[in-house]
Amino acid sequence: MWVPYLALGPLKAESAEETTAAAENDERPRPFLVAFFLESPARREIESDFALAEERVLDLVDLDGRIVRARLCPGRNGRLSEIVFSIEARGAEEALALGWRAVAGSCARWTVASGRGLALSGARIADLEHGARWRILPFQPSTVALPELAPAALRPEHAFVLRAYEEARRGRSVVLRLLAAHRILAAFASSAEPFAGTDRCAAAFGLARAPVAIGRLDLVLADCRALLPEPVPIPLPRVLDWLAPRVERARALLDPRAPIGDGKAWYAFEAERELTGAANLADLLAHRILAEELRLCAELARIGAGRAAEPGHAATS
Repeated sequence: MWVPYLALGPLKAESAEETTAAAENDERPRPFLVAFFLESPARREIESDFALAEERVLDLVDLDGRIVRARLCPGRNGRLSEIVFSIEARGAEEALALGWRAVAGSCARWTVASGRGLALSGARIADLEHGARWRILPFQPSTVALPELAPAALRPEHAFVLRAYEEARRGRSVVLRLLAAHRILAAFASSAEPFAGTDRCAAAFGLARAPVAIGRLDLVLADCRALLPEPVPIPLPRVLDWLAPRVERARALLDPRAPIGDGKAWYAFEAERELTGAANLADLLAHRILAEELRLCAELARIGAGRAAEPGHAATS
């Protein structure tokens, strides 16, 4: 079963229901604690590459030039693993967004200054007045059985889309995941190879490709339920329309021909959540399309093997 590797979905309440409700219904400015988990992309664990023997208070500068005081906390191995902010906000989501803007910009500067990657992989929020707590947990996928692969020969174009999907699944960058997965969706939507050739062969034997659509559970898995609140199932062309501006935004970051513009929006929590949801949705669709492609190729190989085994087939072919 496909699972998301990155998600910034709805906050998970960790307090009693009445406590959480009281906090969510209060729109007054009040103090919050917001803590962000840091991850080393190289280590793939919740700790950075930066040494930190004990807690440290540090003044950070956000992208608007404001000074934000932060508490840096070490993990079990003496490396920076968490950054905590005291923030005044009207609710947990607002506190999270304000904290994200401060920490994301600082992480980018530390990355450039050190040459070491640094990713935000989760957060916890506490409403100090109401005693309510929320958390965004890093996703931990379950173990699955090694798939059985049918002995079907694949064409050179299959190697291309397989590699594109590998990039979508192996990468920790939401931008690269979106672009790699969308590369497959665009090829499929335009009936390019390898999909066109497989469809021609399948039609000759009365086989058909399963239709592609997004259902309610898919939106939940991809963390897109709030971003794409449409009646389900949603057909592929409509999903591609929704993805299009997000893909263009991702391309503009990497395209050397695109102008350098105001990049502050890249450090906004809502913008990051939207891009993450788009990458997950494109990834999920690409997986579904390629899984069906491999199924059709395996079925065609099985039919071909059966025909070759028929008496007199080799002599008459």
